[in-house]
Amino acid sequence: MFSEAFAKGFRYELANREFALRVVTRLADRVTGEEERSFWSTYSELERFNSIHYRAAAQLWGFDIQPGYLTKLKAWVVGTLLIILQGPMLKLVYDETVKYVDSLRNLRSMGPPDASLFLNYVVEQEELQVRMMQMAFTERFSEVSDIVDAFFLKYNGMLPRISGLQEFEI
Repeated sequence: MFSEAFAKGFRYELANREFALRVVTRLADRVTGEEERSFWSTYSELERFNSIHYRAAAQLWGFDIQPGYLTKLKAWVVGTLLIILQGPMLKLVYDETVKYVDSLRNLRSMGPPDASLFLNYVVEQEELQVRMMQMAFTERFSEVSDIVDAFFLKYNGMLPRISGLQEFEI
């Protein structure tokens, strides 16, 4: 169905999404400041939305969706550091995310041809995260929810359109 390189890359992306979900949810629950809380809450909503779609694809393709111990530990550590050092840590996360988008574009090119809608989604959600962080750096927090809402509207009905996911129940 797909290459070992794709399988390895998708497993890594599944772990990355679980990591992000745990980190941003932790931040949304703990940061102070109304604008920062709004930013991290919106980010958490995006990762929850992602989780639904990624779990569906993982189940369809036979991937384990349970996060490993190291993913959980890494998320706790990074989430704690982001609470304490929000600005510098967000810059580090941003730099890594920008680089990671290219990895996802490569993953998309290796994926099953009938999964192009989902794999485009994978790349676009990461590009969205880059834009969200850029907005946070310039303190345009109120604009973040608008672009995330537009993303939700674009992909809200995606599950039934992903080849093979018609019978998948959330």
